[in-house]
Amino acid sequence: MRRSKEDAEHTRQAILDAAEELFCSQGVAASTLEKISRRAGVTRGALYWHFMDKGDLLEALHNRSRPVQVALIETAAETGHEDPLGFLESAGIEMLATFEQDERQQRMFLIMNSHSPDEEGAAWVQRVNGDLFRTLSSLIRQAQANGALSPDFSPEEAGVITLATMHGLLHEWLRSGKSFPLASLGAKLMVRQVAMLRHGAPKPRTAPG
Repeated sequence: MRRSKEDAEHTRQAILDAAEELFCSQGVAASTLEKISRRAGVTRGALYWHFMDKGDLLEALHNRSRPVQVALIETAAETGHEDPLGFLESAGIEMLATFEQDERQQRMFLIMNSHSPDEEGAAWVQRVNGDLFRTLSSLIRQAQANGALSPDFSPEEAGVITLATMHGLLHEWLRSGKSFPLASLGAKLMVRQVAMLRHGAPKPRTAPG
C-alpha cells in the first residue's frame, strides 16, 4: 500500500513537472492535456485520475510554488495584526528575496502572466489575482481602522499600489534578464512605499504649473 501511494505521488509530481515546463515554454493555451500526459510519460487516464482539467493543474502548480508569506498575509487579514502596514512591508521584502532564489516561483509567475492563456487559464488567473487583491485590501483596511493609513488613500487604492509595485518589480526583473538586484532594490522601494501609505507621511510637493 505504501509503495502504491509513493508511486501515485511520483506520477502526480511528474505530471505537474511536465505541465509547468509546457505552460512556461509554450503557454497555457497551446499546452493540451494530451501534450502534458505525453511529456510526463503517463496515460491520459492517469492524468485525469489526478487532475480534473487544466484549471485543476494550474491550481496545483500554484499551490506547489505559493510563497509562505501569502499564507501569513491571509492569516493576518483574517485574525488581525497590530501593525498591518509594517507586516505588509516585511512580508513583501521576504517574498522578493525568496522569489529571487526560487526558480519554480519564477516559472509560475511567467505562466500566470502568459500573453496567450486560453479561456480556462484566464479565468483561473483572474480569480487568483482577485483573491489576493481582496486579501491585501482587507489587511490594509485594518490600518485604516486604527488610524495608520494615510487619508490620501483608500484600502483598495493602497492594495492596487502594492500589487502594481510587486508585479512591476518581478516582471521587469525577469524581462531584463535579472539585470538588477531584485531583493535589495525591492526592499528599498517597499520601505518607501509603506512610509508613503502611513498616516502622517510628508505630502509630495506640487509640480510647478
